[in-house]
Amino acid sequence: MQPRSLIVERDVPVVMRDGVTLRADVYRPTTDERLPVLLQRTPYGKNFSNAALGLLAAERGYVAVFQDTRGRWNSEGADIPFVHEKADGHDTVNWAAGQPWSNGKVGMFGGSYLGYTQIASAVTHPPALKAIVPHMAMCDLYDVTFVGGAVGLGLGVSWGLGSLAPMAILRQEPAAQPALMEQLVAAIDGMARGETFRRTPLVDMPLIGRQGLVPWFSDLLGYPRDHEFWRSQACAPADITIPALHVGGWYDVFAAHTVRDFAAVRAAGNTQQKLLMGPWYHGPMDGWVGEVDFGMAASGGAIMFDEIQLRWFDHWLKGNENGIMEEPAVRLFVMGRNRWRTEDAWPLARARDTAYYLHSGGAANTLHGDGMLSTEPPGDEAADTYLYDPRNPVPTRGGGLCCSSAALTAGAFDQRAIEARPDVLVYTTPILQEDVEVTGVIRLHLWAATNAPDTDFTAKLVDVGPCGFARNLCDGILRGRHMAGGRLEPGRAYEWVIELGPTSNVFLAGHRIRLEVASSNFPRYDRNLNTGESIGEGTAMRSALQTVLHDSAHASRLILPIVPDA
Repeated sequence: MQPRSLIVERDVPVVMRDGVTLRADVYRPTTDERLPVLLQRTPYGKNFSNAALGLLAAERGYVAVFQDTRGRWNSEGADIPFVHEKADGHDTVNWAAGQPWSNGKVGMFGGSYLGYTQIASAVTHPPALKAIVPHMAMCDLYDVTFVGGAVGLGLGVSWGLGSLAPMAILRQEPAAQPALMEQLVAAIDGMARGETFRRTPLVDMPLIGRQGLVPWFSDLLGYPRDHEFWRSQACAPADITIPALHVGGWYDVFAAHTVRDFAAVRAAGNTQQKLLMGPWYHGPMDGWVGEVDFGMAASGGAIMFDEIQLRWFDHWLKGNENGIMEEPAVRLFVMGRNRWRTEDAWPLARARDTAYYLHSGGAANTLHGDGMLSTEPPGDEAADTYLYDPRNPVPTRGGGLCCSSAALTAGAFDQRAIEARPDVLVYTTPILQEDVEVTGVIRLHLWAATNAPDTDFTAKLVDVGPCGFARNLCDGILRGRHMAGGRLEPGRAYEWVIELGPTSNVFLAGHRIRLEVASSNFPRYDRNLNTGESIGEGTAMRSALQTVLHDSAHASRLILPIVPDA
């Protein structure tokens, strides 16, 4: 293919329905031909790293448009994340379709917030929007802010401080900026040391709290579930009526949203959907994920992800019969074997939910305890207990994290240091005699009691290798008040159903399947202070005595979607 000469137009004005002007950069081939448009709407700066993408799109016969979202960088308006993306996305698609260089067909692409802007545009049904590729995205901020009723602390604070606060500071008077920047630097450095996350009450978080420059985080904690803010930004996946290629990673903070949205759109009758899931965490599509090397074949470069996207758009925007829609709907990376595989659907129809029951002699504390997992239901067994102290929470080590590489290192890590703590219960199978594939969404039915009016229980699925390396796969949390609809009755056994999220992993022969149960995963999630105070407002803390039951009347069990003969 011969390189095309390129016209680049900077800061092109795009006027929204309310008169606010957003700015876009346009990359287009030097031609009089009307071409399809690839649109990316970003809060992170349209000038960053887009020249290569613009050139690639232009060489393939597209016009590439990169736009700063409202209130960000060169665009006018108030910087209120998520709220305006439906209307602004709709208006921008219409604008792009009506330009003299456009043939009236628009596609959208990009990851994280850039993926959300695609979904927000798609659910408003602008006629010119023909296809999207949301990458590591979500469509409901409430379910990200509150996970199982707990606060997604690491994500909310790191994104607020890293993305919202700097822009707010730059929009202040020059004389005020140095002092504000000192506060920001201190808060970000404090994240890496854990100090910022430990601040109480949470609503007084520096810069993004209720007295801060941009009270984003405190506002989220204060909005009730039926508040207009949540309704304004939420997108129902079933309202996506155009083709979408959903892309995610098993260690991505939005992994559960990616597979859930794909399944929901297909269930609503729109089968022109595809799902691509790698072993990745939020951001780069590398083979190295935390401490684990899944191989070069696991990377986005090895599977030619840019080419996958362009084939998708070539089909839907140019009408090229390139065979992409004849390929299976799902392509996923199976960890353990570290291979790509295709499937016809998600969840896998042939996967069988299999119960692995918790067992012990009453001493499952730490990896050196007597906790066991097996497919045999329990009989009369002693309960396991531990003391959860929010002043000394179980630290986060890997998993689906965002958005600070210093404070929240995402991916796969050895969990043995976590499992050495007495406030972590560990249940492990005997050494496997044959491979066991688990592909799907993991759930734990946990019978547990506490002596506190509110508390949390957490769960983590782990693959233990022959040398003892304990690789985390997925994890979840459930807050008592969220589960029970109010304060807990101390001493009462409740069935806590905890969703750990999706994964695809082969536990190889010689490995063991492990479950961790605790009451904190900090700072991925906020600490439950065990007092029942309003979320975000509490400062007082108390310890909670936790009891996990696993007997014939309280059969605590881990539900694994086992893929036979995989």
